[in-house]
Amino acid sequence: MKNQKRSLVISTMFQQAGHATGIALGWGLGIALITYLLGLIISHNLESFLVSLQALPDIASSILNVLLMAIFLVTPYTDFKWAIQNGISRKTLWQGRILSLFLMTLVVWFIAQLVDLMNAPFDLVSAWHSLLSYFSLSLTMVAIGNGFALLNRRWKWIVGIGLPMACLVLLMMLAYSLVGLIPALSASGVFKSIIISNVTGWVILVIYLIIVYALARFFNNKIQLRRD
Repeated sequence: MKNQKRSLVISTMFQQAGHATGIALGWGLGIALITYLLGLIISHNLESFLVSLQALPDIASSILNVLLMAIFLVTPYTDFKWAIQNGISRKTLWQGRILSLFLMTLVVWFIAQLVDLMNAPFDLVSAWHSLLSYFSLSLTMVAIGNGFALLNRRWKWIVGIGLPMACLVLLMMLAYSLVGLIPALSASGVFKSIIISNVTGWVILVIYLIIVYALARFFNNKIQLRRD
């Protein structure tokens, strides 16, 4: 029964994503094609029109990238209400959504790689780094979306505007504080070895993903039905 409900969550997520993808691709590619056709009518340059058409796969890939992030950013509360109505627990909902995240990310990443093959040969290192970036951004959107699902409309506006501004101020303060430490840190051989080490980046990435995953799971478990 639990596996069936988890599969139901995944299939529903993919149905929602497919519907949104169809609409977004229809509008995005339609507007781009109309723009190219208007350019052809005005300039009568068929060669330029045919070159422009080659950009359509890139546009489609970009639309899919945006949708991948948007779906997990804006749907957590809607998915939660749907899960409650269908007798699905928070744990099962979380499992279904996180599996959907990985599967959708793989699909979008694979399509992006196919599009990139039209412009450049396949590079395993770049593809691997790209996949990590996709998963990191997707998981970040899940954490943010689940966090916003805890808030009503008023607090969404407050947090949505205030939090980025507060982060910007904190980053500026941190950068200003580090200015005086840079000469001393630069003179430290240990600090230099840490900065240039490849391991440092991987450690930071792993710590970041653990924190974001924990926040996303925590927010998921705290979502409640509310009156907006």
